[in-house]
Amino acid sequence: MTRPPIPDRIETERLVLRLPSVEDAEAVIDAIDESRAELTEWMAWAPYMRTVEDARNWARRVGDAWDDPEGVDLPIGIFLREDGRFLGGTGYHRAKWEIPSVDIGYWMRTSETGKGYVRETVNALTRVGFGRLGLRRMVITCAATNDPSRRVAEACGYQFEARLRNHDRLPDGSLRDTLVYSLIDTDETARALVEGLRKGG
Repeated sequence: MTRPPIPDRIETERLVLRLPSVEDAEAVIDAIDESRAELTEWMAWAPYMRTVEDARNWARRVGDAWDDPEGVDLPIGIFLREDGRFLGGTGYHRAKWEIPSVDIGYWMRTSETGKGYVRETVNALTRVGFGRLGLRRMVITCAATNDPSRRVAEACGYQFEARLRNHDRLPDGSLRDTLVYSLIDTDETARALVEGLRKGG
């Protein structure tokens, strides 16, 4: 099924969420290098993003994914609205347009953690997902030991759904349990976010 029209730029009070470009490659690698110790603990892709050319190639693949009307993995960059600084990444992932449902993923450069930017990002993507895209379900998953990611899901009102035991492996090869959080379009949190969108919030 063809995906709904997804805005390639979403603005919040402090952030711009947009399609990353080849021109962002140096900023992306700078953020990854700054945060590499934390990222390699959780993100399987981190060891493969080491050079500016790696980031350029990734940005090209992102562009191709966004051009695909049936694309199921749509990365989005998180930028500071004030000065355009690249802060981290998010996106609509593992989409099932026949439902429609998506997963949200996220990471934030180390120097900008603890400032509420990830919660602001997740709330914005959730608001757009239910309010503009007509999604029926949105999901956040994380390793059971990834407390910061779990706290974001809970702070944004996502409901705990399951703990999948020995569900995957961490980048170091050890087994991990996966926590599943979700919202559906009839949940109170989803309704409140959509109402905020209608009122321009």
